Amino acid sequence: MRLLVITAAALLLVVLAVKISLAARGLTAAEAAEIAAVLAPTGAPDAPPAYAHCASCHLHDGSGRPDGSIPRLNGQRRTVIENKLFRLRSGMTRLPVMDPFARTLDPHEIIEIANYLSELPDTPSVPSNATDEERATGASLYAEHCASCHGAHGEGNDGLLASRLCGQYAGYLDRRLQEVATKARGDADAVMQGVLEGLPVDDLEPVVKWLAAGRGCVLP
Repeated sequence: MRLLVITAAALLLVVLAVKISLAARGLTAAEAAEIAAVLAPTGAPDAPPAYAHCASCHLHDGSGRPDGSIPRLNGQRRTVIENKLFRLRSGMTRLPVMDPFARTLDPHEIIEIANYLSELPDTPSVPSNATDEERATGASLYAEHCASCHGAHGEGNDGLLASRLCGQYAGYLDRRLQEVATKARGDADAVMQGVLEGLPVDDLEPVVKWLAAGRGCVLP
């Protein structure tokens, strides 16, 4: 027992000696940088406080998830974000994942979040494995079926509350198109459903690939 006490006391003296030594010589640049990284706030300094509700999924830079499970919102049109959040808040649109968050927002917070996301810089598009032929086919099909609402380059349309699609993740676009086509999610308008009803399923993939590549993006 005495030996255990002596050993513990010796270790304590060693730890104290190390701390005193570090304090005396000061931190190295690498040590200081490491500590600063740990202590740095995780949120963007200019993000509105209410965006904390969104950042856990959409991330602080609004980039979402590249696999498409969460859409990217950085650079999305302000009016589109406002409209979606107001509809969720009122219950006009139902999305179980987002409902609990949207309903806690007051109108001022919705406007702040929409402004913040719409002004965020784009993150790079996910590299596309589409061939030149697939991209050309996608561009042609998009121009024929989608451009009248979502803009010639997928930039969206404020007057129609049509979202920006250019540069959106392929996985998300695929999922949303399937949800609209099968009416699995009730927030798509009748025009969108009508377009998809007249569009062969095989034509959707090249459109998605063209949009996801982001090559024709025009800022909202």
